[in-house]
Amino acid sequence: MKNKHITTCGLTGTNRNISKSRAGIALVEALVALTLLAVFMAGATKLLLSHHEMSDMARAHYTAINIAKNRMELVRTFEFGQVDDFLEDKVDVDESGSPSTFGHFRRSTQVSNVSPNLLELNVIVEIRDRKTLSFNGRQEYLSTYFAEYLSEESSPGGG
Repeated sequence: MKNKHITTCGLTGTNRNISKSRAGIALVEALVALTLLAVFMAGATKLLLSHHEMSDMARAHYTAINIAKNRMELVRTFEFGQVDDFLEDKVDVDESGSPSTFGHFRRSTQVSNVSPNLLELNVIVEIRDRKTLSFNGRQEYLSTYFAEYLSEESSPGGG
């Protein structure tokens, strides 16, 4: 076998210089790629955290509405004269509407006389901020009317 020698036509040192400069360019490309990846990941993380926060807020408002609706439905099961028994002011409740000192909601139930046989029931459910653990104005408010049905004998024109 014959030994084959590759000649570089007098460019013996330049091959080494080209590979060193190419290695420097590859390092810069890698740093640029990592920087772009970091920017993308930071944006994606912010988007996911924002979505999670919005989802939690929507869930809290949905739960607050259900607490208020359940309170109204409970009042409906009692007689007209017993509606005043359900008055409450800023009672801490849990997700099911049961009183709890560590509840994430605060419920108030107010009753107003519109006429002798018509009452207005207002239920306000405030939502506790999970970061500050204070009630900062986020709330749900529901209102309905309760009427006492009069028989013919008890109505003003009845006989």
